[in-house]
Amino acid sequence: MNSIRVVLAVCAAHAFMMEQLDADTAFLNSTLVETVYMEAPCGAKNAKGMICKLNKAIYGLKQAASAWN
Repeated sequence: MNSIRVVLAVCAAHAFMMEQLDADTAFLNSTLVETVYMEAPCGAKNAKGMICKLNKAIYGLKQAASAWN
């Protein structure tokens, strides 16, 4: 929180323009460093009992936050 306050104070002191960006799918665009396998999701056609290797992070994956940088 202190880092944000410092940035805001510097911007205010120098009359800098501030903008923000929201990357909704940032985690989904991150390439995984570790090899991760998962069962095919329910509803996938002809995928009953199949195992998938993930190339990119998916929602709920523990490694997603550390893969995104």
